[in-house]
Amino acid sequence: MPTDRQVKRMIQSVNALNAWPAILVSLAVAAPAGAQVRVFPKVAPFEYPAAGARAAGVVGRVVQERRGDSRFGPEREADVLIGGNLPVLSFSGGDHPGFIGLTIRVGGRFSLDDPKTSLISNDWVVGIHGVVDRGPWRVAAELFHESSHLGDEYAERFGSRRVDWTREVAAVWIRRQAGPIALHGTAGYTLIDALPLRRGSAGLGADYRGHFGSALGGALRPVVAVFSEAQGYADWKVTTTGRAGLELERDGRRLAVSLIWLAGTSIQRQFYDRSSRYWGFELRFDW
Repeated sequence: MPTDRQVKRMIQSVNALNAWPAILVSLAVAAPAGAQVRVFPKVAPFEYPAAGARAAGVVGRVVQERRGDSRFGPEREADVLIGGNLPVLSFSGGDHPGFIGLTIRVGGRFSLDDPKTSLISNDWVVGIHGVVDRGPWRVAAELFHESSHLGDEYAERFGSRRVDWTREVAAVWIRRQAGPIALHGTAGYTLIDALPLRRGSAGLGADYRGHFGSALGGALRPVVAVFSEAQGYADWKVTTTGRAGLELERDGRRLAVSLIWLAGTSIQRQFYDRSSRYWGFELRFDW
């Protein structure tokens, strides 16, 4: 049975989710009189750094854990992530209107060396964000609910209990575009936390997208990116992720094959206090 504290957290999360449609409607009503309010505008969606672990789209990763964060230890594992950042309402005209959007994302980690205990954990994120473009600058504010769960077979095999990772987080993202290079900065703070952990976070990153020419009716681009983030709950230990590969971009959609690596703290929230190190391959489709 859930504890009173867990029930309270669930009620707070549900209330927050129910409030978001009202927030969107209120923003539309409060928009300046001269602004053009559009539903599902055709704008460039909110994007995380290219090397960030929180990718949007459909992502499949196969990694070799050099320092495993779960009880499996070093082994071959796979990540499957599905999600997107959907622009919902825009409030101004021009080529780059400000807009409000929704964030929905789920990711799971699987063992490839032990098929009987395949699902290790899964993580869920749902939120709302607002984006404003000013020339080469893009500023985004994000509010999201984050939760995490252990795989049933994993919990039974190792006698592990789920960490009550239930958080409501606010974050600000700033991006500066300079030709083929994009620089990213972020700072966040956890407003509600089911665990007594430090609540701050900060990160910096850089993306490079060049141009190799054309293929299959789209632009072929080399991608090299790095992102470093420090979390208060991990005593501000820096976690660095990298990505290098090729992207095929057509009509705003991207198909990419990349090499990836990570060194630092686990990105599986069930193992938030454990170190992780891996390298591997990624197939990504962004829409």
